[in-house]
Amino acid sequence: TKIMTFRPSSRDWSMVKMPRKAAVIYTDGMFIYNDETDNVPVTTTSQNHLKGIVQASYASSTSTADMYVLAPNSVNSTFYADGGSGTLTKAMEGDQFDFASDGLSIAQAASTYDTVELVKYINASTGIFKLNVLHGKD
Repeated sequence: TKIMTFRPSSRDWSMVKMPRKAAVIYTDGMFIYNDETDNVPVTTTSQNHLKGIVQASYASSTSTADMYVLAPNSVNSTFYADGGSGTLTKAMEGDQFDFASDGLSIAQAASTYDTVELVKYINASTGIFKLNVLHGKD
């Protein structure tokens, strides 16, 4: 069963408020990063300034009001995620992958930036991951 969003699997996450970028749609469970200007959804090339998991859906608007985000307290903070269109296996534990372009899953077939690491295999479509790079603290 696919979960199609990111969800914490460890307790070392903190709820924080972060500003949204105008004209961007945010989905509950989406991972975001700071592109050095704004907090935006992760993409396949996101690897720095990772901020956390959005905790509500926000429609595109002209507002830059705050949104609630669960921010990892360390690079060892773990989270549930889907392996995208690929198939995860137990043998992949310890392997590194990129985020998918949808901001809601892992690109199981991509390892250009190695942004996340599979910590625990759950089933063919879902695993527990951790960040493989230092997240930004602006």
